[in-house]
Amino acid sequence: MTARADRPSLGSLICPRSIAVLGASPDFQKINGRPLKHLLEKGYAGSLYPVNPKYERIADLPCYRSMEAIPDRVDLAIVALPASQVISAIRDLGSKGVPAAIVFSSGFGETGHEGRKLEAELVGEAKRAGVRLCGPNCLGLINAFDRVIATFSQYASGETPPGPIGFVTQSGAFGTAIAALARMRGNALGYFINTGNEADVTFAEVMRYVLDDPRIRIGAGYIEGLKDHGAFAALAEHALSLAKPLVVTKVGRTGAGARAVASHTGSLAGSDEAFEAMVKRHGIVRARNEEEMLDVVEVLSACALPGGNGLGLVTQSGGAGVLMADRAEALGLRVPVPGDGTRRALQAVIPQFGSAGNPVDVTGQFVAQPELLRESVRILLADPQLHVGIVWLQLMHGYVDSLIRIFTEIKSSTSKPVVVAWVAAPEKGVAALKALGIPVLRGAEPAVDAVAALVQYAEARRRWVADRSEHREPTSQLP
Repeated sequence: MTARADRPSLGSLICPRSIAVLGASPDFQKINGRPLKHLLEKGYAGSLYPVNPKYERIADLPCYRSMEAIPDRVDLAIVALPASQVISAIRDLGSKGVPAAIVFSSGFGETGHEGRKLEAELVGEAKRAGVRLCGPNCLGLINAFDRVIATFSQYASGETPPGPIGFVTQSGAFGTAIAALARMRGNALGYFINTGNEADVTFAEVMRYVLDDPRIRIGAGYIEGLKDHGAFAALAEHALSLAKPLVVTKVGRTGAGARAVASHTGSLAGSDEAFEAMVKRHGIVRARNEEEMLDVVEVLSACALPGGNGLGLVTQSGGAGVLMADRAEALGLRVPVPGDGTRRALQAVIPQFGSAGNPVDVTGQFVAQPELLRESVRILLADPQLHVGIVWLQLMHGYVDSLIRIFTEIKSSTSKPVVVAWVAAPEKGVAALKALGIPVLRGAEPAVDAVAALVQYAEARRRWVADRSEHREPTSQLP
């Protein structure tokens, strides 16, 4: 458990060696009791210090009357106190030399004019004390790698295995819902961090720290408002330099949405047009909602980057193929007619009542002849015009083992990314394909949308690399 030297205060926040809980409660059902519960139950290896003058011990741990009474160094303080007591608590943290704090307490900028004044006082005191603040009005964070379950969120009561996705959210409750959906899909979060009002530590700072972790392959975020567009643009450029996609859902597109943002965290949503322009300029992938975000994250975290925007479609339904082709072209993907050699090879294996074009319709005949699906995908993706494939299926509960074998063979036969849209899929099939590294999405349009995001990111990454190559100074020639 080591804090990175470049940003030690964020290391203390996210990878602390020791944690104090101010206002700790022995009632583990309460907000101020849950952090200790989670940290103890999930195996946090650092030192824990409950702080509350009402108790001598909590959960077999000595409970201290004050921060000053703790004999050891503390990296992180979780502040679970009423808003009126937070500023004095931060002052005490400064005296103790604690570098970082998570402030659960609400009653600050999100409540209006008086709350904003109190938040400004809090920030001033934190700066004087040398304490970095996450929050206020936040539910904390999870560093699943180091078992830092520093949150009161009910999400932490379930399994929290580490994974390659770093998720940062400005909303606590909605962020929890997104994290729960990710878990239901089998997508593990290495980090879950709620920044709340962002009185001090910002989304961009936290996400940059998360992306710098080599165990993280992709960043996902829920954003309501940005206080520093320049810092966010720099984050996006940094993510591109690391070849780690940054997928965000940014709300507040409309006047009604912007008003809701202001009443939630006290943030200003800002111009959506300006944000959209920044997204396009800096290679950010923007998802419309939480489901699309997770679709895109699943595909980007599992698939190699395609070499172009040619999409090959293989279905067991002509109707699904038409729907996907329409959606693909609407999103700027190409669905090219296969070359003559490809068409002849497909015609040799596809039933006459199927379709050997693009989309390819293998019909229900592949149930009796599983090789139809395998050969169709293999032949279609061998066409140089095509760079990524989608296979559409429905039901197939009685054929899971056969399909797993087919997709194992498909995976070994092509280096091009393949995404499966499996409607009403059996859980066993979904889990097996994900274990193979093949993303499985819930329907036709979600699969096309996610593939479009994959292509978009690949193009942004190529532009970034080409731009750096053009501006690289020529190396001197050795004699």
